[in-house]
Amino acid sequence: MIVDPLAPPVVPPIPAVSADGWLTAIVDPVWSGVVLSVDYTAATPLAAAADVRKVLITRLDPGAAGPVPVRGADLAWAIEGVGVGYDHEAPLGRAVTYTARPTYVDGTTGPASSVAVTLPDPTAPADVWIKSIDEPGISARVTVTSWPSLSWAARIDSADVMGSRYPITAQDEYKAASSDITLDAEGDAIETMRQLLTTPGVRLLQTRSDARRPDQFVLLGDPAEALDTTPTGARTFTASVTEVERPPTAGQPMRMPGWSYDALAAAWPTYDAVAAAYSSYASLATNGAA
Repeated sequence: MIVDPLAPPVVPPIPAVSADGWLTAIVDPVWSGVVLSVDYTAATPLAAAADVRKVLITRLDPGAAGPVPVRGADLAWAIEGVGVGYDHEAPLGRAVTYTARPTYVDGTTGPASSVAVTLPDPTAPADVWIKSIDEPGISARVTVTSWPSLSWAARIDSADVMGSRYPITAQDEYKAASSDITLDAEGDAIETMRQLLTTPGVRLLQTRSDARRPDQFVLLGDPAEALDTTPTGARTFTASVTEVERPPTAGQPMRMPGWSYDALAAAWPTYDAVAAAYSSYASLATNGAA
């Protein structure tokens, strides 16, 4: 092992905690996501915390008309007041606010808890994230070499009117944006990009905040791959981009990169071993992050 004494120490993410101590948000810089943990037995416990069954976690983005549910936390199980979520869709480089609200066994809801965090901007040249919505662990940070334009097709119907030089018209909403994209990927990102481009599913395109390019949920079509230099070098990928609506969040399970029940079963032979390895349900559900 070679250690550079001048290298800055690795600073683990600092959890952001709501004023009441119940909602915690931890930035995951490796995957550009946020680990969310709710514990209504923490700090001054919530009255009837044992009666909490589910929790709704929403995210308010800068300039948004209102909050949106976090995928996997609409609603999330929170047995006896403890639950978790993972947000893989928060905008980059801007502060967002998360709010959690419990649902009791009788269907009523409790008080809201809020906390704000900021995901870091990706640095150039690999300053674009292409994320899988269904499997956050199948995501890649890449270098985009060409993202030439966004095009919004107008939907205008018209009909001529006898005796008038002006037609009668009706205009609907513009179509969602479309464009083309060219990007370079290296190392493990090559296989990830190939999977992202050739497997059906909605992707999320994100880049740094100062690019002023809105986050887009998209379908990628007509993918192509070319060698940049040698067979062991980088790859250049091209694809068409069609913007789509954000997929529904209601009833979706929590998904966290690199962590699942299959991974848990592969790591521990018995439930007793699992219980001995993790101090709480939140720690188990997030592989020790919360």
